[in-house]
Amino acid sequence: MRTAKTIAVAALTLVLAAACGSSGIGDILGGGSGNQNYDISGTVDSVDLNSRSIYLTNVSGYNANLMGTGGNTVRVYYDDQTTVSYQGKNYRPQDLERGDQVRIRADQSGSQLIAESMDVTYNARGGMSSGSTIPSGSTVHGIIRSIDTYNRTVTVDRGYGSNVVISYNANTPVYFNNQTYSVTNLEVGDEIDIRATDFGGGRLGAQDITVTRNASGSTSSSGSTSTATIRGTVRTVDTVNRTITLDSSTWISGFKSSTIGSTMVVRYDTSTRVDYQGQLHPITNLERGDVIEVQVTGSGSNTWAQRIFLVRDVNQ
Repeated sequence: MRTAKTIAVAALTLVLAAACGSSGIGDILGGGSGNQNYDISGTVDSVDLNSRSIYLTNVSGYNANLMGTGGNTVRVYYDDQTTVSYQGKNYRPQDLERGDQVRIRADQSGSQLIAESMDVTYNARGGMSSGSTIPSGSTVHGIIRSIDTYNRTVTVDRGYGSNVVISYNANTPVYFNNQTYSVTNLEVGDEIDIRATDFGGGRLGAQDITVTRNASGSTSSSGSTSTATIRGTVRTVDTVNRTITLDSSTWISGFKSSTIGSTMVVRYDTSTRVDYQGQLHPITNLERGDVIEVQVTGSGSNTWAQRIFLVRDVNQ
């Protein structure tokens, strides 16, 4: 994938050929050298305890050029020094929940935004939580709101605005209709029971997962129009017809068969962006050989990309 770095190198080469000066990537991205500061407002979509980051939607106050035209989502990272304030009291970033509205003072370091401080302007639950209250061995019941295959976490909506992020590993079993699947077969909207282990520090891990209601309503992939996720290697990007052709395509969620075939064509619209390390980039930045995960709806020739995540950059 052509990230800002590779684009900057190409642009710098052209400028030097024209005998004009340039300071490189800082000029292209609209900033100078050194870190930049932002006052960002947005709504919490999920909190990833493994990567120590918060995924925000409805974002304002962040440079749209770095997000991709029309983008309004961003991932902000936190550390042990990040403070969270609400009604005069201090909390931890992991106490935030889906729906909370926050104002964040952040520094940009490389490709990441690091939060210095956070102020909760609207508490979706009506009272900040004080961390995990789920003992080891207990069952967490709810609906899957997001799946982070890179960091191996599942965000579960337990109702009443209460969300919990639970980590899993490659061996975590998923049970459905007396059969065993891998976590990669799960999809957003599945209703599940998770037997959880408390790792301490607010971190929870899944012992096993039982699907009580499949969001697609069937284990068959034929005729399904529900959301699923595909992984594949980019062969071509057709910007005229707005299609991406993938090689070695496989379903990684949705209780589909594991193999699609040698190639698959996915359609996209003008608002679709590529998520790479929490930053959004245009589709045109994709290159042949990039490995991507695509959340799709529809089937057959009408398979549409909803979100795209870069898994492996061909240039790295």
